[in-house]
Amino acid sequence: MTVSSSSGPDTGTSPWDSQPHEFDYHADLVDGAIPERLHGALYRIGPGRFEVGSHPVGHIFDGDGMVSKFDIGAGGVHFRNRYVRTKAFARANSTSRPPKGFGTQRVGGALANALRFPENLANTNVLVHDDSLYALWEGGRPHRLDLETLATLGVESFDGALKRLGAFSAHPKTDPRTGEVFNFGLDFFPRPMIRCYRLTAGGTLDGVATVPIPKLGFVHDFALTERHLVFVLGPLVVKRPIPVALGLRPFDDALSYEPDLGTSIVLVPRDGGAATTIEYDPLFHFHVTNAYDTASKTVVELVVHDGDGGWSAWNGHLHDFRNHPGPAFGGTLTRLTINRAARAVVREPLSDLGGEFPQIDQRRTAAEHRFTYLAQASQTGGNPDSITSIDHSTGREDRYRSSGDDTVCEPLFVADPAESAEGAGWLLTVEHRPAAASSALLVLRAGRPNEGPVATIGLDHHIPMTFHGAFRPDWR
Repeated sequence: MTVSSSSGPDTGTSPWDSQPHEFDYHADLVDGAIPERLHGALYRIGPGRFEVGSHPVGHIFDGDGMVSKFDIGAGGVHFRNRYVRTKAFARANSTSRPPKGFGTQRVGGALANALRFPENLANTNVLVHDDSLYALWEGGRPHRLDLETLATLGVESFDGALKRLGAFSAHPKTDPRTGEVFNFGLDFFPRPMIRCYRLTAGGTLDGVATVPIPKLGFVHDFALTERHLVFVLGPLVVKRPIPVALGLRPFDDALSYEPDLGTSIVLVPRDGGAATTIEYDPLFHFHVTNAYDTASKTVVELVVHDGDGGWSAWNGHLHDFRNHPGPAFGGTLTRLTINRAARAVVREPLSDLGGEFPQIDQRRTAAEHRFTYLAQASQTGGNPDSITSIDHSTGREDRYRSSGDDTVCEPLFVADPAESAEGAGWLLTVEHRPAAASSALLVLRAGRPNEGPVATIGLDHHIPMTFHGAFRPDWR
């Protein structure tokens, strides 16, 4: 099937080329051997098309969401991809014009953009929970998809529990002990606040807390411990809303990095009670790896970026993503140790290698972890071309490096069902191969990615760079 209104070249020579086609086939280009105990479905999501009709989108965050599924079993690997059928997707197909996005204006000038919020493109992350698959986006409700076919079943409000804007953010955290999923959404009326949610193992969404925040800002991720939801609220805040509200500037132009405001670390009790707020130095970050509590401290690991030049300079690269992604994949893996009683924070860099999209063995979510897995760019300002495993107990770093101009995406850890030790399993990533205009699924040993893939499953085409993903094991 070919998706309408996408006129961009289907060349696959860049990880940011659109993929206008939807596929469904058995991938039989296998090099190496797929591990016998690796069974399940890998779901990846990201923008699938970067132009509608003759109009290119203006920001890396603004392509229509496309989900890719690699179904791995005894018979090999089956590939399927589908666009999420959002309202914005349908409207773009009928008008041949892109929707209003984070950094993309609607065609038609100020009148077409005034008082309009960015549209839900369902392109940022996926959640597998209670036999359901959800496509997530920062500022709105999730879209529920069929786990097998990837057909869009509709917008999910969890029986009306998501109210107002219905924001259900793109980085939910699952407690491996209880099966509960925790998440949040931002509200800005009548005042800025974070709404915290718990999604039970049976699929019921409950409110955990509503936490007022002093200033509306960009909050992309958070961490979960056994006792807290942990928010590291850096000073990337809304400062210039009027031109955006009038339709004169895109939404991202309202944001500004204001280091004088510092960072507020907010600890929200999972089981009720008042939140604790601790003020700290300014931090510019997007993704949080993990967190855990001790008797008196909370430890958080995240990727911190250089805020020099402010948001405008940094975000300019995200507008110019086709040519120069800039520092987006070059953050510093960092540990924050928070003394809750003394309200003091100690900051410690964990690696001198730049990276992003941090992942762990998710059985260690909300507990102390030994291994962190990163996508990295070997050249400053480049797309990610390496997967690295960091052992925090020994300091050892093992790295897989792609060949030539090939690039990779976020590495997802999949546990070996026969092993219980942390890190016993595989890393799955999708490699883009511009010379062949195709992509491939790589299976790496989690502890030794430097040994290269144990299996490579080639596709007949390319997949644009995906943001995030999830794995649903099938150990039958």
